Amino acid sequence: MKFRYIILIVLVFTFAGRLAAQDVNPKVTKKDTSYNFIANNTILNMLKPGKAPRLTLQLSFDYDIGHMDLAGDENAYFRRADFESGGTFGTRYGYGVTLTGKIALHKAGNMRVNITSGFNRFQSSFVIGESPEGEVSYNVFSAAVGIEDNFMPTKRFKPYIGLDLVSSFISGKALLKSEFGDTEVKIKSAARFGVRFNLGFEYAFSNRVGINLGYRLTHANIIGKESKASPVSGETYLNDEETDLSQPISYAGWKQFVYSSFFTGINFYFGMKNKK
Repeated sequence: MKFRYIILIVLVFTFAGRLAAQDVNPKVTKKDTSYNFIANNTILNMLKPGKAPRLTLQLSFDYDIGHMDLAGDENAYFRRADFESGGTFGTRYGYGVTLTGKIALHKAGNMRVNITSGFNRFQSSFVIGESPEGEVSYNVFSAAVGIEDNFMPTKRFKPYIGLDLVSSFISGKALLKSEFGDTEVKIKSAARFGVRFNLGFEYAFSNRVGINLGYRLTHANIIGKESKASPVSGETYLNDEETDLSQPISYAGWKQFVYSSFFTGINFYFGMKNKK
C-alpha cells in the first residue's frame, strides 16, 4: 500500500515538472498571434510620443479694424469737427506686422511665455478712401509680454489662447482741409499701456515650419491717458484724457484706442517632433 502512494507522488511531481518546463519554453505555432521579434526602427519611431517645440518664432501680417473712438465716423469719411473736438481719433482701418517668440515653460509645452514686437499703421483713407475734410494717420509701435495656453502642442494642429500686457508708442499726423486752406497737424509720440487678448491656431507642415491664423483684440490706452496743450504751433499731443470744459484743449477728449487684428503668417519651430 505504501509503495502505491510513493508511485503516485512520483507521478504527480513528474507531471508538474513537465508543465513548468512548457511554461518556461513555450512552443510557437502557426496559430500563435503574439510577437516574438524586436520591432524595427520605423515601428519604434511611430511609437515615440510627440515633442512640443521649445521655441516658436511667429511672423504675422495684420489687417486691423478700429473700434469705439478709434473707429471715426463709423464706416464713413474722416470728419474734421469730430477730430478737432476730441470726440474720435478719426480713423478706422489699418495694417501691420508682428513678430512673436513663444517659449515653452515646461516639457509638456502647452504653457508658453510670449514676447511680441509689432508695428501697426492706421489711415483714415485706407479702405474707405479720401475725405474732402482731410485725413489722419497713426503709427503704433508696440511691445508685449504675456502667457499662452496651447491645447495640443505635440500635434500638427495647435489651437491656442492667450493674454498679453502691451505697451504702445503712438504718433501720427493729420491734414485738415477747409475752404480757407489746409492745416497740417503733427501728433507727438505718446506712451500708453494696455492689454491684448489672442486666440488662433498653428498648423505645422514639418518639425521646422508651419503657418498661423488668428485674431487679436488690443486695448492700447488703458493706462497713461493725458491731455495737454502743445506750445508748438501745428503740433498736438495724443490728448486722450477728459479735460475741464472751462479750459478746453484742442483735439482733447476721452478716447479709447481699441482695435481688432486678423492675422496670418509663418511659424518657425525649434526642438519639436510632431504627431499627426
